[in-house]
Amino acid sequence: MSGKRQLILATVLLIAALAAPAFVGNYWLRVLTTVFMFGVVAQGLNVIVGFAGYHAFGNSVFFGIGAYATGIGMTLGLPVWVAIPVAVAAAALIAAVLGWPFLRLRGHYFAIATVALNAAATEVIINIGGVTGGAQGLPLPFSSLPPTLLYRIIYFAMLATLVLATAIVFWLSRSRLGYALRALRDSESGAEVMGVDTVKAKILAWTISAAMTGSAGGLWAYWLTFIEVGTAFDISISVRGYIMMLLGGMGTVIGPVIGAALFQLVGDAIWSHFSGIHNLLLGALVMAVVLLVPQGVLDSLSRLRPPARRPRRAAEA
Repeated sequence: MSGKRQLILATVLLIAALAAPAFVGNYWLRVLTTVFMFGVVAQGLNVIVGFAGYHAFGNSVFFGIGAYATGIGMTLGLPVWVAIPVAVAAAALIAAVLGWPFLRLRGHYFAIATVALNAAATEVIINIGGVTGGAQGLPLPFSSLPPTLLYRIIYFAMLATLVLATAIVFWLSRSRLGYALRALRDSESGAEVMGVDTVKAKILAWTISAAMTGSAGGLWAYWLTFIEVGTAFDISISVRGYIMMLLGGMGTVIGPVIGAALFQLVGDAIWSHFSGIHNLLLGALVMAVVLLVPQGVLDSLSRLRPPARRPRRAAEA
């Protein structure tokens, strides 16, 4: 799908999302907030996977870091609008520090290393229980706002985070860094020959990815008001985000957003009607998508366009 068509589609979706709270109840407001959250996670993966070609299956570590950094900040007295940016900075800083050794690994070695990092972070959180609450979890200070108002604020905050993440991906798709990452994805040795500082580009990509994922984790922690290590560092967060990215279109601007919406909404519909075999049907759906639309929904939609007509004179000639 062309950039102009993607922009039009993104504008329509944004207008619909802004208007939705006036027409839907609290249940659907919660569902849509979850869609936005996973959209941010999928966009974070889009940067490191779709652009750089590094398959980070353990990127949920930054979701957990964002959640716990926000929770710790709020328990220390920081307001949420300060705690979340601090959490984003913490996730980005950790990615930048760990990027130099981790991003020297390639292919499945890097993927396995990110999963191991997620497991290691879980153990660290448990063993510094005096700060994080350990295995018992960490309660956040309750908001004095009425629940309905609070959920709407979180809805719009998560939507704004998704818009910002998508805007960053849009900028990346047209920036020198984005071109460098695409070259690196196609051939790292070839990119180096062309003068690309591949180490710097990879670290920047993972840092941006971590910042996006950490912001989603921070808002999620404030939304739930209680976090525990098994949920915050759940590896399925990365897996679901990865599937959403693939479903919409890896390396595209709004593909991960489309994938997040389709996967989450269809998943909720399946669960509400077939709760007993929910995972079975969802797994079958994922396999069907991989087989039928391997390049993502956006690519499939672009192929549905009728071929352009040739000029009449050229046809007669």
